[in-house]
Amino acid sequence: MAIGIWYMDVYTVKTYSDANQFLSELDQKVRELEELVKALSTELENLKPSLERYKRLQELLRKFSTGSSEKSPPLEITGLQLYIDPNPMTRYEILEESYRHMVDLLSVLKKVREVAQSIIREGGLESLKITIQYKNGVPVKLIVLG
Repeated sequence: MAIGIWYMDVYTVKTYSDANQFLSELDQKVRELEELVKALSTELENLKPSLERYKRLQELLRKFSTGSSEKSPPLEITGLQLYIDPNPMTRYEILEESYRHMVDLLSVLKKVREVAQSIIREGGLESLKITIQYKNGVPVKLIVLG
């Protein structure tokens, strides 16, 4: 039986005293995410030798054993999955999933930043108060006040 995971969109709103403040914060988020992506990429690369050794050992065990070598499931506590000293393959899969999501988010934030900068600068909105609606951390609506 497959268990589905239900994802909920999270909406938040933040008001900025001027549009330049929003652009500065967006630039900072992009820089921070770029650093996190770079660090996670390095961690994934460093895991690859352990992952390859683990895969080879798994193949050997399958060859010489009659039982199955299934992964043990994580402990789940109120929706939070807890992995205690996971094998290299599980750890790599979790980190790789996060890495792909972070790279996608970074791409989206860069595009939003480019569009927002263009609208704000070309529209002469730099000094106006704005409110931004975020969906899952990504700016999706810009409300100009004033």
